[in-house]
Amino acid sequence: MPQTERDARRAELEKTARYMRDNIDLHRDMAQLLAQITRAKYLALVEQGFSEDQALSLCRG
Repeated sequence: MPQTERDARRAELEKTARYMRDNIDLHRDMAQLLAQITRAKYLALVEQGFSEDQALSLCRG
């Protein structure tokens, strides 16, 4: 791979890393929100008659 291409890829990765670092609080908030949604989905599935294993399987992915 030519040096210019490596440099461009590195610059893009550095830009992405800066963006993630600058927005880490938002990433944490999103992870917490997704966890709450997943738990609510799991509990609703169990309440609707799915087994715990079935509900867990449906919540994966």
